[in-house]
Amino acid sequence: MMTHEPIPHPGHAGTGPSETMGLARVLVATDFSPRSACALVRALQLPLREGAEILLVHALPAGSAVGARHDEEEALIRHALQEAVHQHERATYTVRGVLVKGRPAEAILQATRDFGADLVVLGRPRRPGSLLARIRERVAGGIIPSIPTSLLVVGPPPVCPYRRPLVAVDFTAASRHALEATFRLCPDASRAVVLHDYDTSYELVLHQSGAPSSRILEYQREAKAWARAELHRFLAPYRETGMHFDELVRSGEACESILEIAQEEQADLVVVGRHMRAGLSRIVRPHLAEQVVRESTCDVLILEQEPGADSP
Repeated sequence: MMTHEPIPHPGHAGTGPSETMGLARVLVATDFSPRSACALVRALQLPLREGAEILLVHALPAGSAVGARHDEEEALIRHALQEAVHQHERATYTVRGVLVKGRPAEAILQATRDFGADLVVLGRPRRPGSLLARIRERVAGGIIPSIPTSLLVVGPPPVCPYRRPLVAVDFTAASRHALEATFRLCPDASRAVVLHDYDTSYELVLHQSGAPSSRILEYQREAKAWARAELHRFLAPYRETGMHFDELVRSGEACESILEIAQEEQADLVVVGRHMRAGLSRIVRPHLAEQVVRESTCDVLILEQEPGADSP
């Protein structure tokens, strides 16, 4: 274990299939709670490359204790990290424990960059009870919006590898990235629910202009038919992968649609893209990924946007 030192990228001993398939570097953030234990178990169930490295990171806030108390707290954390490493070490991958100091969001972010993580895994954070607490959490900067790479937020205790993913798409390049990431992360899944939440805002214009109900119904039918056709066309390049797609379209608020379908379809993983907002809007109204994480009863994979990918 180490503190405040650069985290080297692991070397790759070959280029065969076992070395090139799967995740190579996975960072798991832990505070030694049951939620963090679930995150580590889930990380070890993911498709890992031969020789992959799992980095177990605990952030110790600066000034959390002083003197002998600080030394005792740090020693206990190092011991807990070492125990976790010994418990989960395997021949096919390496587990390392790292203690970092500072604000958790900033410390985990720096560790993610130094390590070059393919994926960050953490347990679902506790939801602040009051509105003021939620605003303070956003102003301070939480871990979820600060992580620059793909982020897997683990909810219930893992039972088996993912079998029933739900992917939310909007027909952008970022959505293709999300779908392809689902294939890589869920190699045991034979079916995937693909959901598109389509826009019906023009219906308000029709109402305000006094359009007859027949015209409004016609617009609703046309919008739904267009969404179904576009979703079917969007999935065409992936029909030879062996994955069966349950194609669903909904209109309305995207987060509500995702959560509703996830429960109806008993999804064990929801995959959404990361669409960041800036300024006051991020404090008052969180982006879609954070909303889904807070309300979902299953795991949520938040994908970074690939360079050059277009935003909706």
